[in-house]
Amino acid sequence: MKKILLVLVGVLLFSSCSSTKITYDKSIDFNRYHTFAFFKKGLDHLNLPASKKRWVVKSVSEVLENKGFEKSTHPEFIVNIFTDLYKRIDVYPGYYPYHRRVYKSVEGKLYIDIVDVKTKKVIWEGETYLNLQGNDYKKIRKAIEKLLSKFPPQK
Repeated sequence: MKKILLVLVGVLLFSSCSSTKITYDKSIDFNRYHTFAFFKKGLDHLNLPASKKRWVVKSVSEVLENKGFEKSTHPEFIVNIFTDLYKRIDVYPGYYPYHRRVYKSVEGKLYIDIVDVKTKKVIWEGETYLNLQGNDYKKIRKAIEKLLSKFPPQK
């Protein structure tokens, strides 16, 4: 019974870590949006180390610009980014009882909300798993590209 429970917990953890979830307002014509800006208060409270915060903002900005959106001081939509992160410690036994390998990382969810400036309503929201172990910009960029690959939604 314990083995079955461990397998189920492992499957749930694996599936929850690799998922990307998207929801959006299906009544919105996303073709009318051309300009964006970041929600300053959201960025000020973004729970990330300074260098990784810059990487996230840079990645989101570049991905949106590559999709044809323009950063503006008078945007049509606002991008709000936030996280739900936790510290993870994995301990693996070594060859000898007193020799263990310890791996530390910070991981969790990265959320992006797209808010219409005129209506002040969230029109698109997405979440993805993010692991901040080490200094790997490519890993962060890949997670953001995957998440924003579904923005704007195609009808």
